[in-house]
Parts: sequence; structure tokens; C-alpha cells
Amino acid sequence: MLEHPPEEVEDGSEDGLSSGPEGTPPAKAVLAAVARSLAAHDREAAVRLLLEAVAAGMPLEKLYSDVVGPFLDSVGVSWQQGRTSIWQEHVATQSVRTAVEALYPHVLAQKASVEPVPVTVAFFCPPSEAHDLGLRIIADRFDLRGFRTVYVGAGTPVPQMVDATIEVGATVVCLTASTHFHRTTLRDAVTALENGAPGVRILVGGAAFREYPPEWAPYFVGDLDSLFDELAAPEGHDAERESLVEENTDGSVD
Repeated sequence: MLEHPPEEVEDGSEDGLSSGPEGTPPAKAVLAAVARSLAAHDREAAVRLLLEAVAAGMPLEKLYSDVVGPFLDSVGVSWQQGRTSIWQEHVATQSVRTAVEALYPHVLAQKASVEPVPVTVAFFCPPSEAHDLGLRIIADRFDLRGFRTVYVGAGTPVPQMVDATIEVGATVVCLTASTHFHRTTLRDAVTALENGAPGVRILVGGAAFREYPPEWAPYFVGDLDSLFDELAAPEGHDAERESLVEENTDGSVD
């Protein structure tokens, strides 16, 4: 079954959340309440809690980094350890997906209020990988910072990843895998992208990388905020563009 987070937070009621000093409920309280709701398979309550947290003033990035991310991680670990069944994992993740979709207009509104970043980022899961919610949330976080995103998502054929990356002009590609099996398939995707779209920066993540295999280290990013700052810096734009420029033998460039 689904379990509560290790550090249960008392919120003063069974269904509601008390507010912090500035009127926004603490992230730990929201996380605990969402976990309680979905332990009882109460999709409606979980979705309402997530939406109400944003309505009460919690920034979307904080909701994703301090509530949704840790909750999905706990569900994934519980499933991998056999404590959560597949159907229970699906109820939990699809409930979160409903909230994420409902919050997308807020993502677009915030994106419109920040300076656009001239970097295109594409998002893919390898063939047969259906677990794309974490990747979708990462795409939303790129949107919140003003990047141009092209979200393709679950079960993308490897040749199509390469085609899409080239066609949309992506200079960064984010990939995800949930199991060792999908990590093997992801290796094929990385190789194809490196050969077919040289110079593109490739980043990987997902439950399959919880143990951080050393051979994947070049594709990891430890801190998303630092990555956003790096890519948004003017010199970062130039580096991304220059990495994709190929010089012809006659000295001209395409």
C-alpha cells in the first residue's frame, strides 16, 4: 500500500491545511496531506490539496520541488520495493497528473511574465517507457524559467527523437527512464542523439538512476536551479549555438 512520508506533519485537521506565517501552507504539510489522501485512494482530495496550495500562494516551482517531486519519489521507491502495487501507483501518479495538467495555465502565465530564454529544450522517454510524469514536471519547470520547450513524452522511437531534435532546433535534450530495462534502451537513444545531432547537450534522470551509475555521470545534473541559471546566461546561449555550428571544408558555415 501507499505509505505516509517518513516525517508526518500535523496540520491541525484531517482534511485541511493550516497556513504558515505568510498565509501559505508549509510544503511538508501539503506533502503529508497528499500522501494521506492517496493512501486512502482519494484522488479528489489529493488534487484539491495541490490546487489549493497554489491558490494560497505557494510558488509552482516550490510545489513541484518540495511536494510533488518527493511524493512521486516515495511512490516509486515503494513500488520498486514491492510495498505498492501497480494499480496503487497508477492511482497516485494519475491523480498528480490531473493536478499538473490543471495547473498548466499558471505555468503559461508565469512564463509570459519572465524574460524568454533563447534555448530550446526537447523532452523524450525511450520506446516502451510509459512513466513520463516526472519528465513532464521538469518540462514545466523549464517553462517557468522562460525556456522554449518541446514536450514529446512517453514511448518515443529513437529515430524520431533525433528527427524531432533537429527539426525544432533543440540544443538541450532531457531523457528519462524508470527501470534498468528502460535505462538500457535509453543508452541507444543517447548514442543515436550524439551521432545524429552532434553538440546537443543530453541530460538523463528518472527512477532508473537512483543509484547513479558512474558511466552516466556526464549526463547528470545535480541541481536544476544551477542548470537553469547556466543555460539562461548570455554566454550559455552562445555556447549552445556554437556547439551546433558545423564548419564546411571551404571555410563557410551552414
